[in-house]
Amino acid sequence: MKLSDYIVTFLQKKGIRHFFGYQGTMIAHLVDSIERNPETENHSGYNEQGAAFAACGYAQAKEECACAYATSGPGAINLLSGVADAYYDSLPVIFLTGQLNTYEYSGIKGLRQQGFQETDIVAMAKPITKYAVQIRNPEDIVEELNKAYHIATTGRRGPVLIDLPMNIQRSEVENPVYDMTFEDKHTDAAAAQQAADTILEALEQAKRPVIMLGHGVDSSFSQQKLIRFAQKRQIPIITSVLAKSVLGYDHPLNFGCIGGAYGHRYANMIANAKSDLLLCFGISLCTRQIGTKVHEFARGAKIIRIDIDPYNLQRDIHENGINEVKLQAETGAVIDCLAKAAAPDTKGISDWLNVCTEIKENLQAVDDATPERYPNRMIADLSDMLEDTSAIAVDVGQHMVWSYQSFKNHEGQKLLFSGGHGAMGYGLPAAIGAYYATGKPTACICGDGALQMNIQELEWVKRENLPVKIMVMNNEALGMIRHLQRDYFDCLFAGTTDGCGFASCNFAEVAKAYGIPALRMLCDAVREEAPEFLEGEGPKLLEVMLEHGTFAYPKTCLGEPIHNQQPYAPKEVYDRLMEL
Repeated sequence: MKLSDYIVTFLQKKGIRHFFGYQGTMIAHLVDSIERNPETENHSGYNEQGAAFAACGYAQAKEECACAYATSGPGAINLLSGVADAYYDSLPVIFLTGQLNTYEYSGIKGLRQQGFQETDIVAMAKPITKYAVQIRNPEDIVEELNKAYHIATTGRRGPVLIDLPMNIQRSEVENPVYDMTFEDKHTDAAAAQQAADTILEALEQAKRPVIMLGHGVDSSFSQQKLIRFAQKRQIPIITSVLAKSVLGYDHPLNFGCIGGAYGHRYANMIANAKSDLLLCFGISLCTRQIGTKVHEFARGAKIIRIDIDPYNLQRDIHENGINEVKLQAETGAVIDCLAKAAAPDTKGISDWLNVCTEIKENLQAVDDATPERYPNRMIADLSDMLEDTSAIAVDVGQHMVWSYQSFKNHEGQKLLFSGGHGAMGYGLPAAIGAYYATGKPTACICGDGALQMNIQELEWVKRENLPVKIMVMNNEALGMIRHLQRDYFDCLFAGTTDGCGFASCNFAEVAKAYGIPALRMLCDAVREEAPEFLEGEGPKLLEVMLEHGTFAYPKTCLGEPIHNQQPYAPKEVYDRLMEL
């Protein structure tokens, strides 16, 4: 069996049908094998970064392993931003790169380059992969491929990279194996039960518990079990941005996204200032989530952290780890143990839930009355028009903040973000990957800066007539940085606005040039005019024109506690809620 055929068949047997990449001489054998396999489909982007982000969107939307490929040298290097995205957001993606023939290597140590388009991609990828290897002997592929897949899909999931010289790809595999068994080092039933017992004991003492839910709970089955556990005990749930779509926006236990700078006011206040117990499942509690003054977060609460990643648990949240319990365990296994526990009397906890509801309603009213948040209201209107989409991939910038603050996602509808990596250019290709993952219409929300990072993938959308609705929020600026420059650099908008090294095009006209129906309108017109345009099948691009000086609010000012954000809530409202 040809080695490249074996790789494709192996991945197909593992459930991977769609492959994302860009053709090249040194990956041609693999691409040929994808094309010839009747159970797989090859999808070509127009930049390897776009293909890598499509694989990330696929993995996020499907919660299963994805695959992207590239040729050697510049092609492989272009994958790396997507590799990093998968690494930081724990996405199981197998990256396959072509390489020059093994017999072209000279053996001269220190030689800068062995041959045309040769790069040591394994060395470059190792810091941002769980495993990276070059195959130098055909007989190694069986064990290495089985091993790489196991590593990508177990424990804290993440990307792996296999570098495939051309002569290796065209070699023969004599004994193909598709289900090699490896020791599972991550499942420890005793540790899971001990963690569950610790949580249940803490709940008996707590009067104001909160569940903090992160992307580390990476199974929909486990997520729903945890929600049912919370429902039995009437415990409010606060999520990370990546875990936002675990609950529908209107779920009675949904109390928003935590955020050190731009989180929901009510989530920040409940977690940081009102709770006496935080049960943290697979959430990193990084500075982006809890603010830069880490030791001041939730000082009045006991923190119990459940995480499979021991390195995450090395960081103390409370100073010297006081009143903080760290439990290294698989979140799904701990949740399984909790699900078996009997439901207690929830009388006191129900009172706490009423307090949380009052905080949420009052602080939502404060934000709803903030004139500068008109983009948030527009995003909420757009969410009503995108109810039939399976996933919405959101790019990076102010529009990302507006989206996780105000997009009204329904149960089962996923919002996809580039979280830890925060890569501009993610949205459009991720929406493409999400379509192949779900088989249903998807959408992306981009800024004018973000879309230009991978605008060439509009041709991919048109070529395959994908049902992807593309929303471009155009304020003709890099709004997030412009806001920073206003506050800290005396309004010198270097590299962020027209006339200072940045400019935006007419995206509607660009989309039309690609053959995609497009419309440009002012933000105020979206509610009335956008629904009719967005109806129907196939791709559409809606460009929404905003004022240059847009802002993302609420925002935590440097030095302030994260629950007291700008523009500040009226003092009488803030003081009353803090006394509840």
